[in-house]
Amino acid sequence: MTAADTLTRAIGTPLDRIEAREKVTGQARYAYEYPADEVAYAEAVQAPIARGEIRTVDASEALAQPGVIAVISCQNAPTLARVDDGELALFQSRTVAYRGQLVAAVVADTPEAAREGQRLLRIDYAQEPHDVQLRADHPKLYTPEKVNPTFPSETEQGDVEGALASAEVSIDGTYSTPAFHNNAMEPHATLALWEGGSLIVYDSNQGAPMARDTVAEVFELPPERVRVISRHVGGGFGSKGTPRPQMILAAMAARMVERPVKVAVTRQQMFAVVGYRTPTIQRLRLGASADGRLTAISHEVVEQTSTVREFAEQTAVCTRVMYAAPNRRTGHRVAQLDVPTPSWMRAPGECPGMYALESAMDELAIAAGIDPVELRILNDSDVEPESGKPFSSRNLAACLREGAERFGWRDRDPSPGVRRDGRWLTGTGVASSTYPAYRRPGTASARAEPDGGFVVKIGAADIGTGARTVLTQIAADALDVAPERVRVEIGDT
Repeated sequence: MTAADTLTRAIGTPLDRIEAREKVTGQARYAYEYPADEVAYAEAVQAPIARGEIRTVDASEALAQPGVIAVISCQNAPTLARVDDGELALFQSRTVAYRGQLVAAVVADTPEAAREGQRLLRIDYAQEPHDVQLRADHPKLYTPEKVNPTFPSETEQGDVEGALASAEVSIDGTYSTPAFHNNAMEPHATLALWEGGSLIVYDSNQGAPMARDTVAEVFELPPERVRVISRHVGGGFGSKGTPRPQMILAAMAARMVERPVKVAVTRQQMFAVVGYRTPTIQRLRLGASADGRLTAISHEVVEQTSTVREFAEQTAVCTRVMYAAPNRRTGHRVAQLDVPTPSWMRAPGECPGMYALESAMDELAIAAGIDPVELRILNDSDVEPESGKPFSSRNLAACLREGAERFGWRDRDPSPGVRRDGRWLTGTGVASSTYPAYRRPGTASARAEPDGGFVVKIGAADIGTGARTVLTQIAADALDVAPERVRVEIGDT
């Protein structure tokens, strides 16, 4: 160790992105770009109907196309192990659960031949009536046992209806949000190859160890016989947090044709098979005293899931931790529709949930004639409102006051729609937000090299956020050396 190594801590010190040169020169390899000998290409075929059964699959024309090696469908696919995620049960039945579901694949020597084979594949369907429209009075609504990841679906304290009825000020509003789709710059892509009964997968994902465990389960392999590599990821937004069908397709096809196989989900296909944020219909009822202190909060959510797998987004959970009120209720109702399965996307639950809650708080501020910032500070809490547990830190009131000071909140004109900048209406508003911090055990290894450097390995992912660089800084400080002496390797099980 030299004196220079200990002069400055790495964390908090500006540092160029570790992989910057690789990326700007095009040397950084993403999943689809890894080389492989005799690689084949698979193109997925999507169902054009929302619900029904596959009658027949006629692959004769596709197989006659030069370069086409195989066609995989429910008629010849190998049996996969049953797992909780029904989206991964590729070609295991003739049932079509939603429009865009992967129902077959064509494997060929080139991407062009695979696409031509895809065009020539003939699939006959028995179409059935479908239901794809979410509404607040849907007859299929039910209360799930839990919402993502393991929160109780419903909570209730006190007499909510009584408190709302006797409130001096109250609002009752319904807020809806549309579906939003994950569509990262790098589409979901996989290269899979088998070596002596073991599976190697180059995949674009947000967690190689989790992906390995799921793929091992699907193919009934010990985890140590599956290696997942995901060194560079071009965005994820949550959609790459769990394995997607293209990963299973690549591994299945590679085993069937006994060659490495690449699969890249097309931009259009990403709207059906990689998850999305569920649309929501949220009813918020707030009751308060004349001075704006909350006496009741009710947040009831309607959302959708698929018939393939239940995913209930935790939309109302944020309301359980935000504002104090003695009488409280939160709940979720879900309808199983003939649609793809929703999943994680950019603050799942918290994003649409906070939109509705904060919109309701603004309406309450107007009804009570109280400044919206002051209303939120008045109803801040030193403890988690539902459990009574003290927060380790909570600086909501301080943030609101600091923001109001910096933005000149007191001098604003609160009237809506009165100021114009050319064609734009301009105004000021305020909203709070919350997001949870989850922790789970992790593992890493560190090795001292003969040249005085260190190699640190961890199964983390860098989806463009600079994780590789930050981990280098953390490791450098832990080892008490300069970052230049540390090489962090990530995204490889």
